Amino acid sequence: MKFLLFFFLFNCLLFSQEKQIIFYNESGEKISNQKFIETRDYNKNLDIYYENDTIQIGLLITRQGFGKLDKNTFTILKMYLTDLSNKKIDSTQCIVINYLTAFPKKAENKKLKSTWNILDRDYLKKLYKIANINQFWVNSPESDNLEYYHHGKINWLTDKENILKSLFFPYEVRYGNYILIKPDGKFYYYLGEHGKHQIWEKAKKYFK
Repeated sequence: MKFLLFFFLFNCLLFSQEKQIIFYNESGEKISNQKFIETRDYNKNLDIYYENDTIQIGLLITRQGFGKLDKNTFTILKMYLTDLSNKKIDSTQCIVINYLTAFPKKAENKKLKSTWNILDRDYLKKLYKIANINQFWVNSPESDNLEYYHHGKINWLTDKENILKSLFFPYEVRYGNYILIKPDGKFYYYLGEHGKHQIWEKAKKYFK
């Protein structure tokens, strides 16, 4: 009898400690777990998760986005990139930013070096032929994995003020993102895993 009572109280405790899970779509609307699963499409969106002491949140975010920086914000961004890189940005140049996120962490590495093809030598050679482009390699301040991504051969610049994160990447995703910015401040970004061919093709269309 005592054992049954203990078992009952133990299960009640576990049940009370289970966190409520709430799901939201790309528009911030609350949806069911089933709808969340049905709507998830890695070609269009990514699923990310947060939790605190009382609740868990599953959120779908759109992988692609367009916008335009106002003149003052664009000027500040260019000054920031110049300060990080010591590279001047001409007013007629397009900008490409390859942004390395904080995940995966170093402990997750299974190889000595990444085989991600945007790190290939021909990536920049072909990119510079598409348009008048100034390209930057930028990493999250929380990234502890730069050696894996060919640090030494690639001049990774730390987004120490989190300017890029606040402007374009409020959500932390895996691997990396990229941004294409026109001379007038119009921009396109893509979140999450991608390759050099995707950037080349998108740049050809966006900068034409």
